[in-house]
Amino acid sequence: MAAQCGLLCYSDSVTQGNQPMATTTLAAIAALILLPLLILLWVTESRPQRARRLRSYGWSQQRIADHLGVSRSTARRLLTA
Repeated sequence: MAAQCGLLCYSDSVTQGNQPMATTTLAAIAALILLPLLILLWVTESRPQRARRLRSYGWSQQRIADHLGVSRSTARRLLTA
């Protein structure tokens, strides 16, 4: 019985030892697949969309204007577009 328990305990520890590595590998593969998609979406985002997204994060009109390199009135206009 002790040999079987020792064998089961060993096989269980090997299986459990491989799970974190498999999870990490899957996470890395998912990141490699999703990263180009996220970059593509970010690049194709229009200025009004970007301004509204930044506003949803709680940014002020002045901070949005500074970030986008436009005047405050232009940022306000982008937010209403």
